[in-house]
Amino acid sequence: MKTKFNGILTLLLAFVVQMTFAQEKTITGNVTDNSMSLPGVSVTIKGTTKGTETDFDGKYTITAKTG
Repeated sequence: MKTKFNGILTLLLAFVVQMTFAQEKTITGNVTDNSMSLPGVSVTIKGTTKGTETDFDGKYTITAKTG
C-alpha cells in the first residue's frame, strides 16, 4: 500500500513540475533590415500589451505563454 501511494505521489509531483515549467517560454531574436541591426524597435506579443524594445545591436528577449 505504501509503495502504491509513493508511486502516485511521485507521478503527481512530476505532473505539477511539468505544468509550472510549461507556463511561459523565453523568446529571443534579432531585428534586422537588409542585414543591418535595428536598435530601438518595439516588439510586442500579438493580441496583448506585453512588449519590449531592441537593444543597440537589434537584439530582444521577451517571455510569453506557450501556445
